Amino acid sequence: MRRWKIMIIGFIMSAIFGLLGMVFLIFKDEACILISGYNLKTKKEREKYDEVRLSKDERNFCFTCSIIYLIGAITSIFLGKLCFWIAFLVWFIYLFKNIHFNPEKAFDKYKK
Repeated sequence: MRRWKIMIIGFIMSAIFGLLGMVFLIFKDEACILISGYNLKTKKEREKYDEVRLSKDERNFCFTCSIIYLIGAITSIFLGKLCFWIAFLVWFIYLFKNIHFNPEKAFDKYKK
């Protein structure tokens, strides 16, 4: 029974990241307001950045997270809950690889 709970958590997390990725896919540059740190910039500061590229990178990040959780959930059905925890660890490493605590450093590569 416990294996099914972990599998459901994996599918829910995959769906959340998949929906976020779909938001960035559909709304493109308008969805950039959802990015933490970027939403605090003034309208004039936002004009300096390539919002389409920023949105694409965020979309790819969300879809990658979704796939990581989906793989973890599916493999936990067949191979046990350890597979989910391995997927969680992979996601955690991927998350911290892509997080920047300095907002200027985070958005420097998107300047026009």
